Parts: sequence; C-alpha cells; structure tokens
Amino acid sequence: MRGVRSLLLSLGLLPCALAAAAGDPDAVCRDWLRVPVPAADAGAAPAGCDAGVLYYGTDGRGGDPVAARHCAYRERAEDGRPVPEGKVFGGSGVLAMLYANGRGVERDIPLASRFACEHGGAPAEVRGRLDHLQRIADGRDDAPFDLCDDITSGMMSGMCAGLEARFARHARDLRWQALQADWTPAQREAWSALESAAEGYFRQASQEEQDMSGTARGMFAVGAREELEIALLEDVGRFERGERPRQAAGDFAAADRALNAAYREVLGRLRAGARTHGLGDYGTVSADGVRDVQREWLRYREAWVDFAAARWPDTAADAWRAWLSESRTAALRAVVGDPQ
Repeated sequence: MRGVRSLLLSLGLLPCALAAAAGDPDAVCRDWLRVPVPAADAGAAPAGCDAGVLYYGTDGRGGDPVAARHCAYRERAEDGRPVPEGKVFGGSGVLAMLYANGRGVERDIPLASRFACEHGGAPAEVRGRLDHLQRIADGRDDAPFDLCDDITSGMMSGMCAGLEARFARHARDLRWQALQADWTPAQREAWSALESAAEGYFRQASQEEQDMSGTARGMFAVGAREELEIALLEDVGRFERGERPRQAAGDFAAADRALNAAYREVLGRLRAGARTHGLGDYGTVSADGVRDVQREWLRYREAWVDFAAARWPDTAADAWRAWLSESRTAALRAVVGDPQ
C-alpha cells in the first residue's frame, strides 16, 4: 500500500488533509473525492445483489468479500447515489470497509477515505471515520474498520442496532432449530400460529409502547423487540428443560383482574397526560397505541396456550394464562414507569 502522505502529496491534497484534523470534513472530502477509482476492481455482479449481506454474511462473521466488492460497485453505479436507497450498508459504505480492511482487495486507505466521504452521514461521523482511517494508516489502530464504529447520529444508531439484531436473530434461529428437532407436526403447526401472533404483538409493542420521539427511536424499537424475542426463546428453552410456570390454574382469575386493572389505569394515565398539540407526558406512547398492543397480546396469549397444550399437556391452560397475564401486567406498568 502506498503511504497516505505520499499519495496526498502526489495529488496535492496534503493541505486539505490537514484541514480535516482541524474539523473541516467538507474541505477534505472535496479532495478525497479526487482519489482515482480503479475500474479494474469492479467485477460482474448479478442484478439485485446485496453488498451488505455479501460483506457481513448472515452471521456477521464475514461473507464473500470479492462478491461484496463487485456488488458494491454495481450498487454504486446503478443507484446513482453513494448509498443505495434502502441500503445503508451497501455501495460506497461497503467499499470503504473493504479497502480499509484489505478484504478481498489490497488495502488502500486513500481509496477507503474517498468511499467514506461518498457514503456521507452526520458531519461528526464523517470526521470520525476519516480520523479512524488515518489512525489505521499510521499504525495506531489495528482493529477492523466498520461503518458502525464512529456513529454519532440517532439514525445510524438505529441502523447499526438493526444490523446487530439481524446477526443475533441468525444465532437464535440456530437455537430454535435445535429446540424443535423432535417436535411433532401438530406441535410445529401450533408453533407456527404462535410465531405469527408473536410477530404482530412484538412489532406493535416495540413501536407503540416505546417513546419514539428522539432521533435514536430506531435503536429503542430494535432493542425492545430484541428483548421480546429473546424472552420467548428463553421461556421455550426452559420449558423444554422441564420447568413450568409457578402459577396454578386457580391463579388465573386474580391475575386477569390485576391485568385489567393495570390496563385501565395505564390508559387513564396516558389519556390524562395527552396534550392537544405535541408530545404527551409519555412521549409518543398513547392510549390508542397501548390499546392496539393489548389486542395483539390477547391473540398472542391464546396462541401461546394452544402451543403449550400441544407441546406440554401436563400443565393446565389457565396456569399458562396466569403466567402470561402477570408478565403482561408488569409490561403495562413499565409503560408509565411504574416499578415492576
């Protein structure tokens, strides 16, 4: 790899590179964009390819860097924008990582800097990435370069959280496959219905029972959904190991009354805290939103009971309902900040 200083001097960019250190990323990016792009590095890639998936792989441990490079160049050329629409981890962003890390191509920090500038982002993120690349070039940082390393914006926080969630979901899928190895067709059918109900409940709860007013709302929504998905996996795992809810069938009536009381109280507090204009006392969380979540949860509860009856028939349906109702009561109270 040519030295960064030597290349900057040959291109007449050193003064502008020094401007970056003074906090002027726009000035240095204008000049980094003059770094030549090697046409020979752009190989054939199929239409509709996804450079981000090819770069990271399904598990986040690395995919096919050569195919990722070819695809990223195609995305960059086809879309007409550095970041393909709907693909934060694509196009120039993937090229920046490939050249910075020398994956499937010779490491080229100046070219990585060009693509980091093309990718863009919040000004502080661009500055952070360029500084990060300079540290790599100077031998002061030997960790792999990633677009999520230097994030400062709520938007990218959400995108990076979503990326991590995708990798975590892959790991959970492997655990689900192992858990389901001996399930009967009837049990798998009941599980499919529970999965469908869980999708509706988890999606609604992660959006409607989280304050989505801040720039990091995407990250919060992803985190909320992750918690629900992890809890479902952990619960099924422990029941597969022989554990059962501590609640008995006779506990359901009281649990249901407590749930209904909490539901009414939470809706009342949300309505009282609503404002004619702007956010309410609980941000974007509203009584209507919680009502919609509750409807999805009721379908989820009954799908859980049907699955449990198919897989663990030794426990009464109302025992499962009592357990689920107590969990939902705690979740409702958490919406308005009550201790669980």
